[in-house]
Amino acid sequence: MSLTPSGLGTRFGADVADDLVDTCQRAATRTGLALVRGLDLDADSFQRLVHALGDTVDHKFGEGRADLLELNASADDGKVVTGRGPLPLHTDGLLVGERTDLIVLYAARFSDRPGSGETTVCDQLAAWAEMPDDLRQVIEHTGLEYLVEERGYFPTVPQSWYEIPAVRDYGRVRSLNLTLPFPPGVPRGWQVRVKGADEEDSARFFARLGEFLHRPRYLYQHSWQVGDLMVIDNQRTLHGRTAISDDGERLLFRGQVTLAADRAAR
Repeated sequence: MSLTPSGLGTRFGADVADDLVDTCQRAATRTGLALVRGLDLDADSFQRLVHALGDTVDHKFGEGRADLLELNASADDGKVVTGRGPLPLHTDGLLVGERTDLIVLYAARFSDRPGSGETTVCDQLAAWAEMPDDLRQVIEHTGLEYLVEERGYFPTVPQSWYEIPAVRDYGRVRSLNLTLPFPPGVPRGWQVRVKGADEEDSARFFARLGEFLHRPRYLYQHSWQVGDLMVIDNQRTLHGRTAISDDGERLLFRGQVTLAADRAAR
């Protein structure tokens, strides 16, 4: 059964472990998300799984590696991506211009209040197909610009505002390539604005876009349990994170891979 009314996602039990790679590749590339519960992976076995799923992306970040980044809910000042605050719905690889086909997440440790530290996944293809024309016009024709603030995590990107195409096509699926803004009053990793718009008009656009993308028809919010594996198709979805509570514990392993043409066609 799908995880959203739009048809996002496929859920499995640990009994698929013997065919884990093919099962996750097929489900993620066809339905946007493969969720497997009840696995027992350590860092080494997680890295082997990531390499079996695809080719690791060219790493351009200031922390971790493409086959293993520890999203460890750091309380250190300045940590955003690996920190405790929320992350808005976004495309992985967006800010550094790096293609990412599959995102691999595994819950090594997790203990938090309901609603906290959860991963949100949006069926962006369905949302884009059903999007109001005025929102679509801005995305497809006006354009979006970004200013990166978490320089330690994104050391290679421009230091001033720069434009990134909001639509991409690597030959497998044409999809959105964007992020929503961070909510007010939280540490930000980046800012985003509508190209050429004033601050108020840009804010109104993103408020409407955010409300639309968070509709229950398109959005799945996952409450983690230790042993959960999530393989997300980064071309078919957007994903984010709710804030982690003050006493919450959250350690996710993350990997990022690209798919060769023969794997993507399975």
